[in-house]
Amino acid sequence: MANIKKFYVIIFFIVLGCSAESEENTVITIMSWNVENFFDDVDNGTEYYEFDPGNNKWNYDCFTRKASAIADVITSAENGGPDIVLLQEVENYNALEYLNDSYLKALSYPYLCFFPTSNSAVGTAVLSRYPIAGVHNHAVRLDNLLCGRNIAEVEIFLKEESPSLVVFINHWKSKLGGAEETEPQRIAASVLLNELMQDAILAGYNVLAAGDFNESYDESSRNNEAYQAAIVCGDDVCDGLNLMSWGSKDEMKNGYTDRYFNPWCELEGYGSYYYNDGWETLDQFFIGDSFFDDKSPEYSSFRIVKLGFNETSQGKPLSWDSGSGLGCSDHFPVILELFF
Repeated sequence: MANIKKFYVIIFFIVLGCSAESEENTVITIMSWNVENFFDDVDNGTEYYEFDPGNNKWNYDCFTRKASAIADVITSAENGGPDIVLLQEVENYNALEYLNDSYLKALSYPYLCFFPTSNSAVGTAVLSRYPIAGVHNHAVRLDNLLCGRNIAEVEIFLKEESPSLVVFINHWKSKLGGAEETEPQRIAASVLLNELMQDAILAGYNVLAAGDFNESYDESSRNNEAYQAAIVCGDDVCDGLNLMSWGSKDEMKNGYTDRYFNPWCELEGYGSYYYNDGWETLDQFFIGDSFFDDKSPEYSSFRIVKLGFNETSQGKPLSWDSGSGLGCSDHFPVILELFF
């Protein structure tokens, strides 16, 4: 893993007892969630207009209401809270630290990390009960030019006798500007992510990717194969590109190292994001084959976090409303469980 001093990544360790290291804890829960524009109340000049304190559109009350809403979901998502929380659309480390110190102390997350992207108003973040051993912030490039948001890499120490867990946190380019028109930027992120994951797998780590990929796992079928998607099924033609490819659990058990298990393939008809009268599976996990080799840790389960208070009456995500200070996010969180 890269030395953190070489990268513009903010990481902070709090020296506290860590209950997650207890021998009795055999299940590890990892939650990934796009929290929809979590900005603090400091005017940095880089905020989106409606979240800019300098425009009197955003203030301390808005900030604390939003933090409280995020904390309510994290606290309720799992008994005692998830062990590792991966967040997208966080403005900065200040917002992350405030969320943890003011609303999540009872859940005990000693390890915090924030990953910015230059020229982006938001970044990704990690809250963890397990020690963070190393981090890296990977820039995505298209035609040698920076594009989209960085891919964050976190090495997490789980158990003495087990290889570390390496997690890649993603927030790919949205489809704003046209799905096909913006697909090259997602393809660039897909190629880089696959390369990073393969390198980590070859190095002997337990590897997975998570985040908001801004396209569904079955994107090719959704667009009727009108153009090359950034995420493909294991047998799809990729025009010579080494893209993120998913396969079944059986394929993972049979040693298909060129693809990853994506739990959405077992949950047809569901989604984490609702758009144009249909569900999309933007919030995903891609899980390496080492979680299916009968050695710890192993894949256990995957679920969508629907809590009632984070849903509309129609069962859709209850988006944050800046005007009223109510709501949560336009995405549902998703949770992955591993076990030792």
